[in-house]
Amino acid sequence: MPQFEQIEVFQSLAFWSVVSFALLFLLLKKYAFPPILEALEERENKIRTEISDAEKLRQEAQELKADLEKELKNAHEKANTIVQMAGAESKKIQEKTIQETQAKVRQMQSDAEQEIQIAQNKLLNEIRGYTAALTIAATEKVLKKSLGDEDKKRLVDESIEEVLREMDSKGA
Repeated sequence: MPQFEQIEVFQSLAFWSVVSFALLFLLLKKYAFPPILEALEERENKIRTEISDAEKLRQEAQELKADLEKELKNAHEKANTIVQMAGAESKKIQEKTIQETQAKVRQMQSDAEQEIQIAQNKLLNEIRGYTAALTIAATEKVLKKSLGDEDKKRLVDESIEEVLREMDSKGA
């Protein structure tokens, strides 16, 4: 059988193929694989380092975020405190202004009452003067004689008291 005769050739070819492959494998293992494996290890280490760094950065970012949120919360609390203090201060100022205004109104009222009292006294003095003159004149005409100073004073006082009583009864 001619097909089996080629097995011998095939066996030698297979032998040399295995030897060539083994020799190529040994050469690759000694010279090519170490640099490739070293490059792969460096790449793996670099990736692991970058992942570790990224994880650290993520943690730092979360810590910064928490710190910023805490500071923001503190800022809001301070702002609320300031607003409350401003409101309280505003109320104090408002109350002070109201008290000052009320004091001014009372002072103005007191001044007005004093002015009214002064005007009333002045008017009463004028009325007394006119009343005294009229009373004296009327009395002299009625009596057709001149009165003494003491009689004039007594008549004036009586007339003034009568006028004041009538003014009080009309005012009340």
